[in-house]
Amino acid sequence: MKQCALCKQEKDFSSFHKDKNTKTGCSSYCKSCKQKKDKTYTKNNLYTEKKKILKAKWRSDFPERKKAHLEIYYALKKGLLFKQPCFMCGEKAEAHHPDYSRPLDVIWLCPPHHRQAHLIT
Repeated sequence: MKQCALCKQEKDFSSFHKDKNTKTGCSSYCKSCKQKKDKTYTKNNLYTEKKKILKAKWRSDFPERKKAHLEIYYALKKGLLFKQPCFMCGEKAEAHHPDYSRPLDVIWLCPPHHRQAHLIT
């Protein structure tokens, strides 16, 4: 028997989801409380929905950028391209496209320098 952290009722272990990261091997919340908690979170978390909408709008507004990002992703995955340190400071970097029509022609910049590059262009 285990007590649910939300409803405070003693319930059988089968009423809890499994969780390997806890001492008891099961979640802190019973299945019904966890379901209610998840529904409330999803309902109240409009940020995620807005983010999805904005992402979809960005994809439709800038298809050439999305295509270039995907080409970099697949080139890295296939081993055709390798991540390099930042061109400016040597820190961990991400790909910057000076020209989206040439998707594999990138400059490696850390996030702060990448933001600066986008502000300049």
